[in-house]
Amino acid sequence: MRNFIGTLAAALPLAAAAPYGLNSRDSPAGCSSKSFGDFAWAISNFNYHASYVFSTPAHQIDSGTVGFNLTNTALSETVACTAYSLQLQDYFYGNINYNCTAAEGSSTSTTFSYSRPSGQLNINQTWTCDDEDPQYPITFTAYGTVNLTFPCDTWTYQNPDWQPGQTYSILDITCGSPFTLPLVPYEKTAIA
Repeated sequence: MRNFIGTLAAALPLAAAAPYGLNSRDSPAGCSSKSFGDFAWAISNFNYHASYVFSTPAHQIDSGTVGFNLTNTALSETVACTAYSLQLQDYFYGNINYNCTAAEGSSTSTTFSYSRPSGQLNINQTWTCDDEDPQYPITFTAYGTVNLTFPCDTWTYQNPDWQPGQTYSILDITCGSPFTLPLVPYEKTAIA
């Protein structure tokens, strides 16, 4: 009996050192475990640009662009999201989904919509993890929304001696931030 108690006492620290249920899926380094865990994207270098150019007092040439980088933290992969619009007055109203560009060979597919009046940015991304079992990869789809408000710089120009063939006026608006901010999905699904 003494040997049994001695053996039990010697093995007890080893049992306490190995958490119950630990397996390869619990590893913090894998794509699958990061995707199943506290997943969040990282949005960086967001910028919005609007240009209103009058070539004459009555002829307006306008365009707007929006762009940012979106990093999938489970894959450590960044996609470039950019869009161009001619919809006056704010160009982006959240009613059109735009495709983001991933690196060649990437498993991600990403779309976004942006509303300049509300500042709402919507993200929809699908990605695949095959680190658990390459024969049975897991495909994740996530949706996220964030309201963005950034400082804007406005530049105006009015030609005081305008002549036909010259630019009459320019209004240029640039908003954005070089900072990175997290975006936690409000919905996430996984299919194996």
